[in-house]
Amino acid sequence: MRLVTYRPPHTGDPTLTLAGVLYDGHVVNLNTLPLPTACLHRDRAFRSVEDVLASYALDTVREAWNNVLTDPETLDRHLAEHGVPADEVHFEPPVLRPGKVIGVGMNYRSFLAQLNEPTPEHPTVFHKTASALRGHRQAVHVPSNTDQPVPEGELAVIIGERAHQVSPDEALSHVAGYSCANDISARDLEFRTSQWTSGKMLATFGPLGPALVTSDEIGDVGDLAVRTYLNGDVIQDGNTADMTFGVAEIISRLSWLTPLEVGDVVLTGTPSDLGELSPPVFLTAGDTIEVEVEGIGRLTNTVVAPHLSPRA
Repeated sequence: MRLVTYRPPHTGDPTLTLAGVLYDGHVVNLNTLPLPTACLHRDRAFRSVEDVLASYALDTVREAWNNVLTDPETLDRHLAEHGVPADEVHFEPPVLRPGKVIGVGMNYRSFLAQLNEPTPEHPTVFHKTASALRGHRQAVHVPSNTDQPVPEGELAVIIGERAHQVSPDEALSHVAGYSCANDISARDLEFRTSQWTSGKMLATFGPLGPALVTSDEIGDVGDLAVRTYLNGDVIQDGNTADMTFGVAEIISRLSWLTPLEVGDVVLTGTPSDLGELSPPVFLTAGDTIEVEVEGIGRLTNTVVAPHLSPRA
């Protein structure tokens, strides 16, 4: 199941967001599904995927959607009555206000080899902020205090059940699903100090989406292609099999540092350091940047940077 947070068209309320199911080029309002009475009597509609997770309703919602899918007539009717073409909705990040957005840096062997760095004994972690998150097709705004924004295509993990001091064997059971992420980093700000957060936390520098794809849709999270495109050209091409610390190991180790709460986002690293290429790859005005993760989708964002010249 592919869950999205979106703003429907033509409502007259630009602040209204809803949780939806992305299916066959349509977004279906999740609140129109034949949910059990316990869900129908909740205080308010599900306004985001975050609401679903916080209500521990993911399994209930999945069952209701699967019931619709099993009957072609019901599915066709539901799409006709409650579906909106996906190209007409305004996508938000699946989770709007996560308590934590934790990144894992230098987590691909290809990245370490590029920089001639040894394999670390522990994951290198940093924080982004909820205000960094942006949805699919939303613009990334580069502020005037940086001219070195570097894209970093990644697999994102979204927590569905609190994880505190869990083992690797337990870790994946605490995952609600996966998404595409772009950990945009301002290199000039990032390396002003020994801590990277200054270049990671900028508003809009964390695109996430288009959807949260539930764990049952993903076969082997340890074998997914991860690609980044700049104006249609591939600039990163990796596979999660190349991670130094796999998803289960990351979740376990982070859970021993801090409790991972429902809705938290974990970014798992990028295959290469585009800022270390010669010349480096920096985003500029008018760019279109896309992150594609196998089995999950493609996240697309445009770049707004009035102080930077468009690419030749």
